[in-house]
Amino acid sequence: GKKYRLPTEAEWEYAARSGGKEEKFAGTSKDEELVEYAWIDKNSQEKTSEVGARRPNGLGIHDLSGNVWEWVQD
Repeated sequence: GKKYRLPTEAEWEYAARSGGKEEKFAGTSKDEELVEYAWIDKNSQEKTSEVGARRPNGLGIHDLSGNVWEWVQD
């Protein structure tokens, strides 16, 4: 009986930037640290992966960079 929705692009970006920080990626701005936070070409073996297997961003949210498409409602 609960209703869910996709976040707006602004909500998603706020969450991905750990609450509005000036981060290049969700969790870090350092290219060399990205593999710790996201599934990318270097570590994905070209397939999707289990949610939560990489480090969370500053808000404790996993998988906001890489892995699959980031869908938003707008």
